[in-house]
Amino acid sequence: MNRKALFSLLLTAAFAVSVFADDEPAPNPVSNITAAQRWPWNGKVDINYTLTSNEANPIFRVAFYGQIGSGEAFALDALEGDGACGVTFAAGVKRVTWDASVDKPNTESSSVKFGVIALDVTDRAEYLVLDLNNFTMSYNMAGPDASQNDCKTWKMWFKKINAGTYYMGSSTDEYGREPRKESPQYYEDRHQVTITKPFYIGVFECTESQYALITGSTSSAKTPKVNVKVTDDLRGTTYGATWPTYTDHRVDANSFFGKMRKNTGYGLKFDLPTEAQWEMAARDKGDGTYHGDNVWNDGSSWVKTRPIDPENPDQGYETYYDYSDLDRLGWYQIPNDAVQDVGLKSPGINGLYDIHGNAWEYCIDHITQHLGTSAVTDPVGNTSGNFLTRGGCVWHGDTAAFCRVAMRMCRNEKKANIGFRIAIVF
Repeated sequence: MNRKALFSLLLTAAFAVSVFADDEPAPNPVSNITAAQRWPWNGKVDINYTLTSNEANPIFRVAFYGQIGSGEAFALDALEGDGACGVTFAAGVKRVTWDASVDKPNTESSSVKFGVIALDVTDRAEYLVLDLNNFTMSYNMAGPDASQNDCKTWKMWFKKINAGTYYMGSSTDEYGREPRKESPQYYEDRHQVTITKPFYIGVFECTESQYALITGSTSSAKTPKVNVKVTDDLRGTTYGATWPTYTDHRVDANSFFGKMRKNTGYGLKFDLPTEAQWEMAARDKGDGTYHGDNVWNDGSSWVKTRPIDPENPDQGYETYYDYSDLDRLGWYQIPNDAVQDVGLKSPGINGLYDIHGNAWEYCIDHITQHLGTSAVTDPVGNTSGNFLTRGGCVWHGDTAAFCRVAMRMCRNEKKANIGFRIAIVF
């Protein structure tokens, strides 16, 4: 293209563009729009803007426009940076970079204006949806239709989990409890955990098809992506291996999460959840309360009672353990040990699928045997050791009790029954 400066003057005042067609008009929370072309000129323009909100952790839908002279406004498509994918988080100063050499090649002008419009959708973004064909993002109040393939192949759905406080681990009398594997505090009772920021977590385990679209490989399978390692594949062996020494969620650029972040624009931290976030999501009822012991994600219990003598109820009742409700929710003890397509079982109360069974799910934490008996806030695990896996799996040798939300195992290997669920963290 013509290597002379594309724009000899940048007029940075915002101009009038229509609001999002599918939303009611609302005040535009954007101010201080400025822009500057790169010099030496490489076809790119940096656009700075400021977002304001009264929310503690706001979510914005964002769109960017350009106008040359008095011509018609046009959407900026070749973008990277804060809001490039259509959604951005948190108030403050943002930057997005527009590649004019892609959108408007061989164009020169002395009069260019840029417009940025945003909509605070914090209360409406119960679900975020990432389109893996163009790496744009939208929001929904309702969850996906799991009978459709798109949510398991070229779209990723994420469910919002609000900040809160819950009890992690299992009490000493929970049936099936394995203290040396499971309890975050080694022989102690469960403990109180506070997660201070909301986060989003995958409605489904990441599938082979979704993994392929992000890494540039080929697959159409809707089964969980397995045979991966946290450092080698998902986060990388350099920056990705620094958790929790650096809790800013840095990852290697050539890792799975590095590629995912690059494709979707900066500002979105896709990563593994901590085990405290994972368990919070598994216990979450979606109304600010959490499931306790002996309860599956749909609210049903495996601890039940029955008459000691059905023909003589006066003899009293006995407790027994019935895992049949798990059949509705998860795959476990499959004879051939093979993981199944995601989303074929029923979701839990808060809309998450396959929390119980199918593939074990990696967390970002290294195993911590003892978190203490005091209440903790945003725990992050050890600086080394094996990684935590949660949720149980299809392996025929594991009992149904392995699918309980408190059960924890540690692994650091590629296995055909270990996958992962993606989180968006702040």
